[in-house]
Amino acid sequence: MSENVKSELDADSYIRLVSCNSEWVIDEPRRLYLRVPRDVKSFNPRNLPRNLWSEYSHFTVDQDRSELVIYLNAECSRIIKAHLHTQGHGHCGEDHRQAYTIEMSQLKEEFPS
Repeated sequence: MSENVKSELDADSYIRLVSCNSEWVIDEPRRLYLRVPRDVKSFNPRNLPRNLWSEYSHFTVDQDRSELVIYLNAECSRIIKAHLHTQGHGHCGEDHRQAYTIEMSQLKEEFPS
């Protein structure tokens, strides 16, 4: 398991991943995710209200590219990508401090085939 994924799962089976600007908490059984800025002090996801969480369809972790991809719908037309934080990877500059939500329909309009 990569250093990006905390090796121990919380009692409620939360997966925690650290990107350049955030900690991502994924509740697989409920298909919910939470993005928390990295500078927030320790927290227990179990104690957070449901309205802070967002639904997703599925997610992948690309170890080779050090990326988290969260698919927000089953059609895979809405995704969030985040660079996972690793020592010396070079992605933590100002250009990579944000996570992006990509609307595939907008991409098709900008880059017609």
